[in-house]
Amino acid sequence: MPPPHPHFEHTTNLYKYMHSVTAKSSRRIEYIDALRGFTMILVVFAHVEWFTFDMKASFSLINELFMSFRMPLFFFISGLISYKENVEWNRQTWCSMSKKKMLVQIIPTLVFGIAYTCLYLKVSPQMFVASHTKLGYWFTVVLFEMFLLVYTMNYALHLCTKGKQRNLKLIGLVTLTAVLFIARLVPVVLPSCQNVFDILCLHQTIKYFPFFAFGYICSMYKDIFNKYLENKYATTSIIVLFAVMFYVMVTYLTPNKDASIIIFFTEIIVEIIAGILGLLIVYNTFKTYAQNFTSGKKAGRALQSIGRRTLDIYLLHYFFLPYLPQLKDIISDSNNSVLELAIGGSISICVIWTCMVVSNILRTSPILGKYLFGAK
Repeated sequence: MPPPHPHFEHTTNLYKYMHSVTAKSSRRIEYIDALRGFTMILVVFAHVEWFTFDMKASFSLINELFMSFRMPLFFFISGLISYKENVEWNRQTWCSMSKKKMLVQIIPTLVFGIAYTCLYLKVSPQMFVASHTKLGYWFTVVLFEMFLLVYTMNYALHLCTKGKQRNLKLIGLVTLTAVLFIARLVPVVLPSCQNVFDILCLHQTIKYFPFFAFGYICSMYKDIFNKYLENKYATTSIIVLFAVMFYVMVTYLTPNKDASIIIFFTEIIVEIIAGILGLLIVYNTFKTYAQNFTSGKKAGRALQSIGRRTLDIYLLHYFFLPYLPQLKDIISDSNNSVLELAIGGSISICVIWTCMVVSNILRTSPILGKYLFGAK
């Protein structure tokens, strides 16, 4: 009997992989969904502070605290859940997964980003393309680039080794992170590259890739990672070190364009360490009290429902942020983080609830669901 055709083998492997992903997605980890929901609330809260209260130029201790781990935590979770152990990284797998991510992350971002630019801000779409933040819609672009980097690394390792080399993936991720870390200097050395960095949101990709890579590595070595988090001395050290790092950040780290290269990189390293420590505290809290974040608990059910619609909320929420600058004086004069959290949190929940209602309405159309939110 002749051996099977290579194309048949590749197709079969891809089918097995997609089937395993479907099976796993039906057994979602509830505390992870709740954690995603919590992180999404923090994202909206930050934008309420900046755009609703007009406090972007004002110092807020509570927002500084959330900012130290908010986006690092989002990218960490993305890296954590993106690692798939039983994947054969051939060309067909790379193309299939890259196409899927483009449909889910890039197409909806272009639709909502350009709509927000033209209809809401009433400016030229060119501003959206040229902006390094994509006028707020940078996250999905950066996440797509991170997936593309990791997919390409896995495919290259497969071509070179023809097997599953977990330790080589670790070396690859560390090397990739180091290269991107140094790449921060490219726009400084070559100012002509600044436009390319802005268009592709490379500043954010470079800034947040360490957290994505860290999540990916933690998933690869999940037994070691979980054992470490169960160590009482380790968890105590994480909390104490984060408190020290956060104090250093808010007390001594101030933006300074004239800072030396050594100070520049030292500040970045401090921010990365603080981000990792902060996200570990929040992740471990949700993991330790996972029984409180199940669908059988009201809080768990609410956070999970938000966590399963993070893309929808992210794309929609800019349209529903109210402009209430008069609240800025009330919050600033009170200098009370509890009051700030109560007012900002309440508005954030209202915005999120509105987004979920609109999302549910739009998703009643399979066509709109597919092209606006990447729904299957």
